[in-house]
Amino acid sequence: MQNVKVFFACVAEEMKAYKEILVKELEHYGCVIKNAENCAENAENARELIEQCEVAIHILSDRDYGISSSGKGIEESQIHYSVQHLLSQKLISDSLENYFRIFAWHPRSYSQHIYEEEQIPAHLKKIQQLDEVDLLRTNFEDFKFYLLKKIEEDYEEEVDEFYLKGSNRKGIYFLYDASDQTEAEEYIEYLNKRGYTVFSPTFDNDIMAVRQMHTNCLKKFDIAIIFSEKASMNWVNMKIMDILKSPGLGREKPILGKAVFVPDQKIKFLPQMTRGFEIVATNKDSIKDQVEGFLKSLTFLND
Repeated sequence: MQNVKVFFACVAEEMKAYKEILVKELEHYGCVIKNAENCAENAENARELIEQCEVAIHILSDRDYGISSSGKGIEESQIHYSVQHLLSQKLISDSLENYFRIFAWHPRSYSQHIYEEEQIPAHLKKIQQLDEVDLLRTNFEDFKFYLLKKIEEDYEEEVDEFYLKGSNRKGIYFLYDASDQTEAEEYIEYLNKRGYTVFSPTFDNDIMAVRQMHTNCLKKFDIAIIFSEKASMNWVNMKIMDILKSPGLGREKPILGKAVFVPDQKIKFLPQMTRGFEIVATNKDSIKDQVEGFLKSLTFLND
């Protein structure tokens, strides 16, 4: 996902909070964001940015705001710019690899009554009919999870022969505290190159959004890694409890592996409930050795 260029369309005032959260999340994963500005006055700005990008994201409101010179609302106009660019790309190349993708989202929880068919806004009806647009009308966390996974799958970097591919794109939830972000990102980079889909926490002022994302990841992961260099043992214990409780959240698949990565001096403070977790010391071997040692313990890889 590193360096994927993402066009972010102008959004209505009431949708800006969603856009800000998603921009931070995409930047965290290394995407380059191209933000459209002054869309009502400067439509060409959106066109130019779209042509520089590999992905377009449109967050839609209940009522399209502003009117473009074409007579369409601003949201609908930007979608059409994205579609025009996609069609032009298809004319140029027969290859379907890494082609321009268009994602659009409208929040199900934002205004539930419009889901009565006769009350769906006109611009959403039109956008739903565009085959080129991947439109989701769902809650924000589900859209964010879907978007990140699709971008990662579509624009996965070529894996160096030094690394072995992960098993069937299993998802690893790599939990770490903000104080350990720099160190954690080195492990995440290795796991990504190894071919795994890695979910990691976000650190945002919106506590409810952070909690919701954490809950969603607990439902979806295949393998869990709790990482702590600086974070307290109380923090580690809480995350262990979260993993142990995750089957009660409505998981639809088994947990294939779980581990705690901590320095040697912290291992003796791990509680009894870490039985069943692989314990990995982070300060005696290279990152490669630590990760590979844990992966070798996963029985499904050896089936």
